Amino acid sequence: MFRLLARFAEHDLDQWDNWRLETSYGPVYVNLSRALGPGRQDDAFTPVWPLPPRFEEAGRNDASGG
Repeated sequence: MFRLLARFAEHDLDQWDNWRLETSYGPVYVNLSRALGPGRQDDAFTPVWPLPPRFEEAGRNDASGG
């Protein structure tokens, strides 16, 4: 999942994008942005790319989808 999001962010995300995912618990709202929103702090976000060791799969740690 993180690999696909990283590829999207690298190749397709211009400034921002907003998504709504319907789930069995109700909608989930996702905001992707190249800038921090007002009042947001960088350290409030969990780094997920490049993959931290706890997420890595052997030999698969680039955004090319390899």
